[in-house]
Amino acid sequence: MQNLEIYEQDPTEFQLLNNGVAKVRDAKTKEELETLRFELKTFICEGQYEEGLVRLLESYLDNLGQPEQPAAWISGFFGSGKSHLVKMLRYLWVDYEFPDGATARGLANLSTRVEDLLKELSTQARRLNGLHAVSGSLGSSSKGSVPLALLSLIFKSADLPEQYSLAQFVMWLREEGHYEELRRRVEDEGRDWDRELRNLMVSTSISKHLLDLEPSLADDVAGVRDLLRESYPKVNDISLDQMVDAIYEALADDGELPCTLIALDEIQQFIGEDSEKTYDIQEVTQACCSEFGGKLLFVGTGQTALT
Repeated sequence: MQNLEIYEQDPTEFQLLNNGVAKVRDAKTKEELETLRFELKTFICEGQYEEGLVRLLESYLDNLGQPEQPAAWISGFFGSGKSHLVKMLRYLWVDYEFPDGATARGLANLSTRVEDLLKELSTQARRLNGLHAVSGSLGSSSKGSVPLALLSLIFKSADLPEQYSLAQFVMWLREEGHYEELRRRVEDEGRDWDRELRNLMVSTSISKHLLDLEPSLADDVAGVRDLLRESYPKVNDISLDQMVDAIYEALADDGELPCTLIALDEIQQFIGEDSEKTYDIQEVTQACCSEFGGKLLFVGTGQTALT
């Protein structure tokens, strides 16, 4: 017998698709989906991985519907697996379905305890407006608003523009029932909708068709442009109340938020030596824990344990 024969998979034919580094972000491309499938199939739901998932899920379910949902902090040295843990949680949370119909929970070899907790999560979600998950990092910029950085991830998860003002515009269009028709008209002209939206304030196509759909907005196209500039200016920061309202608007259905996970990786790298960012992160976390009726779980990672 040779050493390789004792392994379930032949190590000489085994390829580590993620190079041992889990990237906590939404998988979109074919390559990212292939890596995600590999990570789920090879996930070892034992030891601290199992205990971590159990503690996170039990805490969430125990506090669901309570005034406050405790946040969670996962610490560990570089390469310890904290990013891998939150990435698996993010996709197991919603039982992500791949294009071929395979699901995250079906691919992963989970322990009975974790399987039972995930089933209970789905059972609760059926009466509480479903499941939703947001993941990523806040970025490495030394400047910028923490609420806006968080909202950009939330907007992206809801298929909205990442920029606050543009997301507000799209949400208004959807509320008024104009989004699909306006987009169709713009694209029928041979224009790229996303590009026109990024250039909203100077887009003749959007202003023209919007005026056709809502004649009461202004007297002419120039008037629509002026109205858009006044209503959706680019902002550099927003209040916590505005952040909470935007989260509800982006994710809620009939005013009810789904059972939501927000998993942010490497928060300490984002903070760096900026004490103001530390305070901002604290305030944003407290708002997420206390403003959504216990439906939102906030999980962050960093290399240093909290004291």
